[in-house]
Formats: sequence, structure tokens, C-alpha cells
Amino acid sequence: MKTSMSFFSNEIKLPCTVSCGADGPRTFSGTAIKIEPESMVLRLAPASPPFPRVGDKVKLEVHLPVNPEMASAKDLSISGLIVSMVEMPDGVRQFVLNFRRAHFKDRGSNGRSTNAKKASQKAKAVEM
Repeated sequence: MKTSMSFFSNEIKLPCTVSCGADGPRTFSGTAIKIEPESMVLRLAPASPPFPRVGDKVKLEVHLPVNPEMASAKDLSISGLIVSMVEMPDGVRQFVLNFRRAHFKDRGSNGRSTNAKKASQKAKAVEM
């Protein structure tokens, strides 16, 4: 009996929007290049300073590929802490970000996860 295994890789290239800064959020574009259960690697182009620093808290929305069978595009929403940074020879900076939890949400929504929206809709339906 032959067993087929599908190849899985956590090495990716997904665009994302990064927000950081305690005295007014700075927002810039980046690329998520590796996602693991509690950490990820984020790559920022040299044209996007001021960069986050080690110890900074960041929020990011990883823009997932659009599936035509789904009703709307999804983002993976993550809040985490920058734990390390490496500057590459070409000026690109790679950051390692640790996080506790990530959740999916509809792209362009007001920050509430799709599960929270569904729960809210169910609660409203029960009240009626």
C-alpha cells in the first residue's frame, strides 16, 4: 500500500500591512516570509523607515490569497512583539515576531474577527 504525502511548507511570501508606534501608529507594507504557530518572519524593504525596533509591539494584517469560492478576501490578524532583527546586504530588514494568537477576519473589516461577527449576529437573532 502506497501512502501519498502532500508537501507543506511554512516558507511563504504574503503581503502584509504593519502598524506600530506608541505615539501615533506608523503603517507600512511588508512581506510575511515564514509563519509558525507562535512566531513569524517579516521582511521590510529599505524604503520603509522608521523601522520597528526589538521590543516594539506591532499589529499586522497578513493578506491571504483570494479564493474565488469564498465570499470575501481574508486577512490573518496578528499582534505581537519584535524579538530580533537582521539587516540583509541589500538593505532589506528581517524581523522575527512572537505572538500568542492570530485570527482570521474579512479584509477591510473593522478589526473584529469573523467568528466575533457571527456570534454577534446570532445574539441579535436570539434577542428578536
